[in-house]
Amino acid sequence: MSKLAGARLEEMADIRSTRKKKIVFLCSSIATAFLAYGSIVHYLQGNWGLSLLIGLCSFACLTISYLIKVRGHHQYADLLLTGVLMFDGLLLLLYNDAPSGRLLWLYPIVAAIILINEFKVGLLFSVTYTLIIFFGLTFLESVPTASEMTERRFMFTLVAICFVCHTFSYYYSKVVNYIQTLYREGIEELAYLDQLTGLANRWSFETWARAKLEELDQTQSNTVTALVFLDIDNFKHINDNYGHDVGDRVLKHFATRLKNNIRNKDRKTDKHDYSIARFAGDEFVLMLYDVRSKKDLDRIMDRIVNLFQKGYHSEDNINELTMSIGVAIYHQDANDLSELTRCADKAMYAAKHTGKNQYAYYEHCSHAEELRHQRHSLVGAMGSENVTSLQRDASL
Repeated sequence: MSKLAGARLEEMADIRSTRKKKIVFLCSSIATAFLAYGSIVHYLQGNWGLSLLIGLCSFACLTISYLIKVRGHHQYADLLLTGVLMFDGLLLLLYNDAPSGRLLWLYPIVAAIILINEFKVGLLFSVTYTLIIFFGLTFLESVPTASEMTERRFMFTLVAICFVCHTFSYYYSKVVNYIQTLYREGIEELAYLDQLTGLANRWSFETWARAKLEELDQTQSNTVTALVFLDIDNFKHINDNYGHDVGDRVLKHFATRLKNNIRNKDRKTDKHDYSIARFAGDEFVLMLYDVRSKKDLDRIMDRIVNLFQKGYHSEDNINELTMSIGVAIYHQDANDLSELTRCADKAMYAAKHTGKNQYAYYEHCSHAEELRHQRHSLVGAMGSENVTSLQRDASL
């Protein structure tokens, strides 16, 4: 999928727009030439009014070609060209003389109307236009045909052309939709997911997490929201001793085990979110939300820290895999994502430096750090008083 998404992404993203631009430009250019020729012929025949109308249609097609090629404006070019072609077709229908065979020009006009538009739009226009032609041939005496058999043959051929063109347009639209679906999946994989582990990457996690925190603030729920920072213990030792290929397999296995044991679906929408992510290297981060209580959060942490309690079963001669986890609680420890991440990271390092293979809450770490700071301050103050006392005794 990554190879498919990485190859000529811009063309895949704009394939529908590019196709419309090329087809409309080609049809408008051809229509410009033929309509200009028709205008000249009618002028030479003395049909000045009809020559003027067809000449205006030719100029409109030329303008559409200019806007597409030079200005790059093609948003409504298909609809404009459809209108011009339908108007010219009505002129052919009303000012037709059977021996000249001008009515046969309705075939390419209807085919162009179908091909330059999206399938449903082309279907609507072509059916409407075919009905207009049918009623014109049937009820308007000003529309001559060679015979009734010729009229039936003409309508049958017109319907057959419509059927063939619509069949092509339908399956082409199906193919385009399928390609764009593959493109969107490939783009999501490239832009939002980590290529090695398949988890969310740092950017997609942070984007999703900020939006989620805003949503939680609006709902004002009494549940617990926590940011969890995970780091694989002794991962550098694994890379140095077994190689980076083994290290990559460890990261993949770790990510899979984590994803299979932690909820990563929104309960309301039942859609996968980006709550589990590879942050950097061997560091992972996840956001737990809608947790009922602190005790439930403790149970989740116990389950995570014991994911590899029964050992790491693989062919890489790694018998044990442990992790250090830091937990920061939203609103209790921090009120924004960046500060919450900093607190969870600090708690993770506290868990690592006090024995590894455990989890630590930031509130406990900050409290312990505050006590250590107070103790150091007290010791420093006592030492300063002792020095002052000794200096006083020495002076006496």
